[in-house]
Amino acid sequence: MTAMTIPNYISIFRIMIVPVFVIALLDFSESGAEISWWMAVIVFSAASISDGIDGYIARRFKQRSELGTFLDPMADKLLLVSGLVILSFSSAHLPKLPLWMIGMVFGRDLFLLLGFFIITYWCGKMKIQPHFLSKCATVFQMFVVAWGVLGRKEQFGLELDLFFWLCLLATVSTGITFLIYFPAGMSQLRAVPASSPSEDQSRQLLRMDIELKNSVAQSGKKISRKAKNYKSVN
Repeated sequence: MTAMTIPNYISIFRIMIVPVFVIALLDFSESGAEISWWMAVIVFSAASISDGIDGYIARRFKQRSELGTFLDPMADKLLLVSGLVILSFSSAHLPKLPLWMIGMVFGRDLFLLLGFFIITYWCGKMKIQPHFLSKCATVFQMFVVAWGVLGRKEQFGLELDLFFWLCLLATVSTGITFLIYFPAGMSQLRAVPASSPSEDQSRQLLRMDIELKNSVAQSGKKISRKAKNYKSVN
């Protein structure tokens, strides 16, 4: 059983507050209610800050875990996807993201998700390590969502022209990460022979082989006992 660590609890907390962010931002986009905007800003800030905190704790106190490598990016992705989807619709209170950015971000994520399942099936385990530029792309996307949430608040003085260039930067960095991960994934697939089973398949075949040998051995013992009984009777 995987031991729960403080970073894992923080990641779970970040996942749990995503619906609050979604509800608050949707309400603000429709009604323009100030309290909903502040709620969205507070929740987004809490999720972003706690993301840095759980990473620091995991590194500083050696609390990295396999579960944490799954929960942390999931929390990031849920927050990002929620914000990007809401900002992709027209609203009188929020800026609208360009379609080319939405297409690039979601297209890359879908390709990477499909590649993950294919590589896991054929190779048993993904061996591609996260690239530094991928982390930069995630940070740029976070800035886009944050800027989009704040972009229509005049007291912050955020210009929509700068918002456009930030979207462009996030899109380009996202596209480059796809060009990095795609060849790496293809290389891992080519390194595995077509007839080579995955680790899970190998374990299953080994288990079946052991069960077959045990079954044959038991059948042999039964036949041997019957033969002895037959000889003793005769």
